[in-house]
Amino acid sequence: MGTNGSQILPTTERQVRPLTKLEPSQQQEIWRQAVEQAGGKVPPARIVKDVVQRIMERTKVPNTYQIGEVCQILAKDNPELRGKGGCWGIVNHVGEFSCTVKYTKLL
Repeated sequence: MGTNGSQILPTTERQVRPLTKLEPSQQQEIWRQAVEQAGGKVPPARIVKDVVQRIMERTKVPNTYQIGEVCQILAKDNPELRGKGGCWGIVNHVGEFSCTVKYTKLL
């Protein structure tokens, strides 16, 4: 197998999920970058998600979330979200490049 990502395929749905809202050409490029970051191996979902997030921030891809959709909270550099990163929420407002969620605490 090469390290260019073209022969290394995802092994779980979690690795593919962050790619689903992108165009096929973007999906391939992001997968290649994720494989590269993982040292030429199958990248964990966390790496794929991070690469997708960086690309979306850099290209200002419009927000594709919909009201009522369940999503995972990314705290990033927002102090208001401290301690909530990785938690789940329900989208209740969609902006151009971000959305607001209702925080859902799982029991």
